[in-house]
Amino acid sequence: MGSSDSGSATNRPRPPVDLTPCDIVAFTAHPDDMELNCGGTLALAVRHGWKAGAVDFTRGELATRGTPEIREREAAAAARVLGLACRVNLELADGHLHDSDETRRRVVQMLRVLRPRVVIAPPFVDHHADHMAVAEILSHSFYLAGVARYLLDLEPWRPHALLHYLGSRAAVPALVVDITSVYETRLEAIRSYRSQFYQEGSSERPTRISHPAFLNAIEGRARTFGALIGVPFGEAYTSGEPVPVTDLVTLYSREPWQEPPRGT
Repeated sequence: MGSSDSGSATNRPRPPVDLTPCDIVAFTAHPDDMELNCGGTLALAVRHGWKAGAVDFTRGELATRGTPEIREREAAAAARVLGLACRVNLELADGHLHDSDETRRRVVQMLRVLRPRVVIAPPFVDHHADHMAVAEILSHSFYLAGVARYLLDLEPWRPHALLHYLGSRAAVPALVVDITSVYETRLEAIRSYRSQFYQEGSSERPTRISHPAFLNAIEGRARTFGALIGVPFGEAYTSGEPVPVTDLVTLYSREPWQEPPRGT
């Protein structure tokens, strides 16, 4: 696998950028972060009839493998696989993300345009500084998006929930989403990033995620999260606020490791 870009700027596929309101939106630092950590949750939302979207902060231009142009095509392909209503790239500087007035404004604009009910962000503690920066930016922008006198040119909007997916550091999840029914879709979306993962015979410099065992580890993590709630595959999240529940009996009525009724 090489890094050559055989497509032209005029004919390469583009991510969906119809900036209409979405019900759930994931904000992540680099193309492929969403797919690796919460792509199943977005695919499941789409299956349930909700509109899902993704906002990438950077083009991943500092990545050891591939090019921003290749990553753009891969992100477009993954968005189609997951059924996203929109995918936006803020084109901020890879490796230089930080919480600032400017980045908060950019995120508040996205929140007010996309108007999600649920927002997903990276964890506050992770192996990559950009991941942690996005978490910090979202934690501040989440509230500012609902302040009427902040950025007067856009109608204020405050989402209902801000969740942080679990990354490469251990944490206790507040909830786990059963993604078993869309796991193959999630896997197909991840595999859209051929430039980033192991390819036999590649001459590019090896990285953490290009190791032959990396995708096995990603599957193992999904299986571990799923096992916490008695299902084959799961995606886990933390929350700064309690998870609202109105019916405990229904919530806990499903027996672990039993197939759900058909049609659910």
